[in-house]
Amino acid sequence: MDIGAKTSWSGLGKWALLSVSLLSSAAWADIGDTPVIGGVFNASEIMRDQIVSSLSYSTKLTRDITLFTIGGLSLDAYILTLPLDKKVKARVIAQLSDPTYAIPLGHFLYRFYDRYTGLNSEDEFKQYLASIYDEEQLKQFEHSLYHFGSGSVKDKTADRVKEESSSSADQRLTKQESAKQTSVKHQSAQAQGIKADRKFIASMVTIYDALVDIGMWQDMDAVPAKYTYLTNNPADLQLVDKIQPIIIDIMSDAAGGMDEGEMKASVLAIIADDKPENRSKVNNKAQALTVTLIDFVRLNVLKAYRQFVFQTEREQALNAWMQDTFDDNSDDLIAFLKSQQQRRHSVQVTVDGLQQSLIEGLVDQSKPFIHKAYQLHQERAAVKPKTEVTQEPEHQQQVKFMAQLAKEAYRDPNYLPFFKRLYRDNPHSITQVGISSTPTISVRNLPIIKTGAKVSGEGGTGIPNFHFVDRDRDRAYYFFGNDALQLDRLMESHGVRTMFDRLAYLITLNCNGQYDWNAHTSYDGLVNLGLGEVQRDYGEKRCIRELQERAKVEVKLKKDRAELIEDIRGYQGIWFVDVFTKLTKKWKIEKAISELAKLDGQGMPDHTLIYNPWPDHFAHFTGPFSDEIIMPTGELNRLDFWLEKTEQAYRNAGIYDQTLWGMAGDHGLSPVFYALNPERQVFDNLSKKLGYPLLVKKISSDEGEGPKITNALNYESNKGIDVVVASTAGGNMMMDFFNAKSGWEAQPVYSELINWTPINAPMQSDTVDIVTETVNSLSESLDYMVLRQRSCQAEGCLVRLIGHRDGVRHDELVERRGDKLFYSSAKGGSPKLLDITSLNPYRNSPSQAEIEHFSELQNLCITQAKADDVNSWCNVEQWRDLTRFTSRPDSVNQLARLYDETRAGTINLFPKAGIGFNTKVPGRHAGESFSEKDAFIGFWGMPIGPNASTLKIEENGSLAPTLYEFLTGEQVSPGENGWGYPSLLNKLDIQ
Repeated sequence: MDIGAKTSWSGLGKWALLSVSLLSSAAWADIGDTPVIGGVFNASEIMRDQIVSSLSYSTKLTRDITLFTIGGLSLDAYILTLPLDKKVKARVIAQLSDPTYAIPLGHFLYRFYDRYTGLNSEDEFKQYLASIYDEEQLKQFEHSLYHFGSGSVKDKTADRVKEESSSSADQRLTKQESAKQTSVKHQSAQAQGIKADRKFIASMVTIYDALVDIGMWQDMDAVPAKYTYLTNNPADLQLVDKIQPIIIDIMSDAAGGMDEGEMKASVLAIIADDKPENRSKVNNKAQALTVTLIDFVRLNVLKAYRQFVFQTEREQALNAWMQDTFDDNSDDLIAFLKSQQQRRHSVQVTVDGLQQSLIEGLVDQSKPFIHKAYQLHQERAAVKPKTEVTQEPEHQQQVKFMAQLAKEAYRDPNYLPFFKRLYRDNPHSITQVGISSTPTISVRNLPIIKTGAKVSGEGGTGIPNFHFVDRDRDRAYYFFGNDALQLDRLMESHGVRTMFDRLAYLITLNCNGQYDWNAHTSYDGLVNLGLGEVQRDYGEKRCIRELQERAKVEVKLKKDRAELIEDIRGYQGIWFVDVFTKLTKKWKIEKAISELAKLDGQGMPDHTLIYNPWPDHFAHFTGPFSDEIIMPTGELNRLDFWLEKTEQAYRNAGIYDQTLWGMAGDHGLSPVFYALNPERQVFDNLSKKLGYPLLVKKISSDEGEGPKITNALNYESNKGIDVVVASTAGGNMMMDFFNAKSGWEAQPVYSELINWTPINAPMQSDTVDIVTETVNSLSESLDYMVLRQRSCQAEGCLVRLIGHRDGVRHDELVERRGDKLFYSSAKGGSPKLLDITSLNPYRNSPSQAEIEHFSELQNLCITQAKADDVNSWCNVEQWRDLTRFTSRPDSVNQLARLYDETRAGTINLFPKAGIGFNTKVPGRHAGESFSEKDAFIGFWGMPIGPNASTLKIEENGSLAPTLYEFLTGEQVSPGENGWGYPSLLNKLDIQ
């Protein structure tokens, strides 16, 4: 029966309903265990088609500012508590009587006060450790991020800041402790700059008040669907000029309270750019920061106000629909309420740097991963280049725990208990080999995981790397710094549909992720990154608090729905002549409907996104297999702790059985033992050889250095230079050249790069083979370089790989035509650079049957394939199947698509394992080693059936489409409706 359809009942049916109405409330309390006729998606479809579709996002919805409180205080009382300038405070208070000024301010402050404050600063994970381990054990588990102590439980980085600011000799760090702390030096510096205190909020209020035109949209009838960023138009520039002195005053005040160090030096440099003689210069940093803060404040004000309007309008529309449906056909309302009781939920967990084989090796130490990783550490001297100038990272990796695991099994029930249960109970729904898209970098792979969109094409993210040059705009982007705010803008411009966009008719929650414009409740990812370094578990605690509060509401909602169903059944059974009884029952039901509508949006979200950046964040500075990461006091056990608490919130809410969980990592990490600067190795030496300087522009920071500031309205041109270089996370380096015959905007291909003419060359005919110069200069450190053999389109591409093996240069080609690919040596013979014939030493040896299958695929894809016969080439699935046995999963497919996005760099350099390009720290990713490319992707939860198919090798981009298909029942097809990756739902045997 279609629950949404009108239903007529015979007399017999009415008596059946009457008998049902006489059942006890206890019977109806179990309604959540009863299957819903017509499927579990009806309530969602009604929400989408009949309730939320009617919302107008009206700015005239409410004008009652007395409804809003901040920290339990009325808005005016809260403003009086802030350390504002007297004139600013008076001006703000005077305008609070204007609802168009006060209501958006109230919701903006609610975002930054009620959501981000109110929890103690204790390290909950550290407290948990103290409850399960004794003092002797905890002292054995010490490392640079964990220090056993009896006082207040704080992150060691915060301890270091506090101790170094003390003048007492006995409070200073010992030399040994200082050495341990080197790895977290950058966090300590950042800890001086950002705190979610009253001073910070006062700064936001000051900026808000100064943005007099912030209310342009408040004069409209509806809240805008999108935020409009600042441009170079006169009105925007005038606004920037007005706000900049305020920003500089705030920064000057902040700098006065900071210790000497990198952060203070950066702040002072920005302040210096506000001097009159510097204001007109390109990429003025004072103006750059002003523009960023204006956009940040205005965007968040509008986002908060949109969330408020949506929630209020949704409540009203839901109440109206339920009241009307009760009057028109109460059976339809019962069906809707029953469907709500049984509706599906999904949780999408994204963990930066989560590698499948590492986790698997830690929970099952019989696997070879830990042994191979430790062997790499023991033999690290073997990877050191002999002729190239290298340096070792300042931090010495502490791998005591890995050494212990490599020697004997570690049996501790308190070590990774969540992950142990996950692998025990879900052996088929955790992929054996996960795929991280090349280059294995967060800014490329995180949006893939969160949205299920490809990088290129219609609806693609358009973000090929952590940096790129947009040649159409002559604009370079580097996303460690204020350009991070441009990511949402770039995604929007490409038409990417996020899960929050797709599920806008449901209740959604974003915990610390980006790309959340249409989320209904948000905890900002950039705020979490800034504050989470100062206070460990900052974002995790706030997300858990949100879920715990919603879990309590969800329990009440289930009870209230069951009681409402019982009341409606009772109402239906009342004899029509009993007018008074029927009327009073109707009033009771109408009141219950209103109360239910008010509470409905406060229950558990239909979809939750949780982003955790910390395993990656700290692995860079301590090493990916260091004690800081894999010890019981390390980041992975901390992640385990918070995942268990998240699950518990869903159990407490009574909806765990209705929830599908999915988790993916954007990449893994690999250790760095030696590092070098390719731009120096290549271009400095080449300049000496040529006798004139090469014009090289670097747009990135080295890994471990501070962020970059770019002026979004007045950025530097990339014209008049030879090459733009940028490095990523130590594992990838991009070189952009600009001498293509088809114009400055076009990407040069191989034939042009071997005949490259630098700008300062005496004659145009003085060409340089920059490909050979590069590969020869990096012959010991380069795994391989990748460049375009010819221009790439969506239909196909031909790329060249070049690298040395045993002192011999190898040139190889990967060609894609549609779904078919051909991998070959450019000089004949078998290709070697992708290790296509070697088994992966980090994983268990395949069975004999698997080895035979592997050999058959090699024969089919390499030996039998003919360059002039496309029909003889293997397809994408065959290549993926073949490469799952190797240490470079999906390598052939990925490299063939590296240049599908035209803005991907001209030449991509990938260093050998153990080597880092442009890095100061011992952990890298973005490269092509197995431990970087093997990303976790897995699913768990009661909906997964006993006959789930084994996930052998899957892309992390399948996370979002799988959860979407589960939640909505709509089939996902890659290439349609903005989806770039397949759903794996059909493999999970969903019950």
